[in-house]
Amino acid sequence: MFSTIVWKRLLLGALILLLTGALLVVFLSGFSTLLSFSSSQPNITYEEPRDALHTSILSRLGLVPRSQRAHAIVGVMIENHEDARPHQSGLADALLIEEFLVEGFISRFVALFDTQYLPSNIGPVRSLRPYFIDGVRPWVSAIFYAGGSPDALKHVEEVTLRHFNGLGLPHHFIRDDGIPAPHDLFLPRSSLRDLLSSIDIRPIQWPPYLTGPATSSEEVSVIAVNFFSPIHNVLFTFDPLSQSYTRRNGDTVSDAHPTNVLILEIPIKNIGEFGRLEIDTTGIGRALLFRSGIVQKGQWSKASTTDPFVLSDSTGNPLIFDHGQTWIMVLPDLERVRWRE
Repeated sequence: MFSTIVWKRLLLGALILLLTGALLVVFLSGFSTLLSFSSSQPNITYEEPRDALHTSILSRLGLVPRSQRAHAIVGVMIENHEDARPHQSGLADALLIEEFLVEGFISRFVALFDTQYLPSNIGPVRSLRPYFIDGVRPWVSAIFYAGGSPDALKHVEEVTLRHFNGLGLPHHFIRDDGIPAPHDLFLPRSSLRDLLSSIDIRPIQWPPYLTGPATSSEEVSVIAVNFFSPIHNVLFTFDPLSQSYTRRNGDTVSDAHPTNVLILEIPIKNIGEFGRLEIDTTGIGRALLFRSGIVQKGQWSKASTTDPFVLSDSTGNPLIFDHGQTWIMVLPDLERVRWRE
């Protein structure tokens, strides 16, 4: 018979073996998780935007690394005249769309695209204005457009942003003979990629704002924006199934289905020659964020033309976005906006 001491030694040895095995399983499991997480990250180095070295994009708070990925992003000016809307192409694939007013108080877009996931065709491409440049500088490596106001053409030469004017690139920006001018200019994917091959691409982390679950707030299913004309009025309708918004502009339903609709109140400073608008994107103002069928009220701030918008709620905390496409609409007055459950 074994002595009591021998039994104790055997039991102690068995416990040591069990503990060693358990620690090995935990280590291997953690190592496997680490490998899985690392392999999900893009093989690309993040570079802080040159014009915003000491700021984050849209939010000054850091984001959870797993929620971001590095993207090389470009912007394309897209027309929104009522005759151009039926021919709009590429909006469904945009990461973000910024909408500003132009002459005649109708709107125009600058759409942002990931260069790895470009649509087959983008357009109709239209002319540039200075405030569009300042609105997208923190994000894009290049901007594509077709002409512009004198101030815009001067401004785009002054900033550290690569730019391509389609009016001087007839072999890359293609006219569609079946569409009446000036709504007939488009930028095919092959042309865009060819032009990008000549420049350095600056990757940034995307999404550039804080994302997460919706906070408890007022429920909203319909957002109406008054452009004082049934041809231009906008209606966003929330679809609970897809958690996105359908956008109707006059009689045209957009191919884009944003999950976030951000509306910023930025006044028009002046109306200049030929009705061109002067809009200063710096300062502070009111903001509305619609997402997940709710509305969050807050404010925007922008320290300089090279800084991004910083967005916060009424308590000073950052506005929280949903994952997916974001539509930013800039209006001179939030009284134009009405919503209902």
